[in-house]
Amino acid sequence: MRSGSFLGRAGLVGLMMTAAMAGAPGLAAAQEEAEEAANPYPTTEFAEGAKEATVSDSGITVRVFQERRPDIDPDDDVPVFQITVDGKMVLEHVGSASGISVPGMSASIAEIDPTNDSKEVYLSNYTGGAHCCSEVVIAEKTPAGWVAVEVGAFDGDGDFLQDLTGDGVAEIVTVDNRFLYTFDCYACSAAPLVIRTVRDGKVVDITTESRFAKAHREWLKQLEEGADPDERWKSPGFLAGWVAQSVRAGEGPQAFAAVVNKWDLKTDDGEEVCLTGGDVDSCAKGQLKVLKFPDRLKLFLDQNGYKF
Repeated sequence: MRSGSFLGRAGLVGLMMTAAMAGAPGLAAAQEEAEEAANPYPTTEFAEGAKEATVSDSGITVRVFQERRPDIDPDDDVPVFQITVDGKMVLEHVGSASGISVPGMSASIAEIDPTNDSKEVYLSNYTGGAHCCSEVVIAEKTPAGWVAVEVGAFDGDGDFLQDLTGDGVAEIVTVDNRFLYTFDCYACSAAPLVIRTVRDGKVVDITTESRFAKAHREWLKQLEEGADPDERWKSPGFLAGWVAQSVRAGEGPQAFAAVVNKWDLKTDDGEEVCLTGGDVDSCAKGQLKVLKFPDRLKLFLDQNGYKF
């Protein structure tokens, strides 16, 4: 699936949660809308039955194919991305094997880092699994030559490239995977936006920059509109992501106060957590404490950069 839609790209992970609460047709409609939207970047995908795929723009050509490389994976073909500029090979990147018959490989050419004199290449490779993962790599030109910058492995189809502000520079827009499964099941969990870019061969988190305030408000609105009003105050998975996104939209104190006011503390027996943020099984006894949901949520938000 390719889309220039804000909803269709980063939105699909959270929409799995909201659709589960509001009804599956909501997700289906969102997917249909996303599929109909045009991709603004020159892009190639590895189609079924194809031996390879290519895309070219601004003197850059990307060749995508699979082959067996025993030194990397003796059992499966691995995805290979080869980048040439004006006919000269400048970079080869090898991804992780997925083990599936039609690999989820794609490449796009877009302006991501405006500080150099070349467009960048966005590479995505699906590694398999029910909810994870798509490996995202940005190939870009630096003073030392072309480099492959590993952005990370994210939930979803790997189609996270979009221009949020309309300035002609694309960002990598995903959601914070730490919120999935932490307070509830995957399908019951919402997650706030995370916005990244690359600069001079390094990944930079630009989520909190003020120019993305509108995007954060829009994502918060989508989460709220997708949630069942009768169920939202009973769903810790939704509320955790909703409060975190409210923080990003400048409404954190109000959102958390609403959770404290509406959460049913009488039916909440609490859960044991490690106050240092570590795993409960390896936590020192003095750092273990049973906390009810609002207190667990506040601790989690503070420890993960969502302070308000």
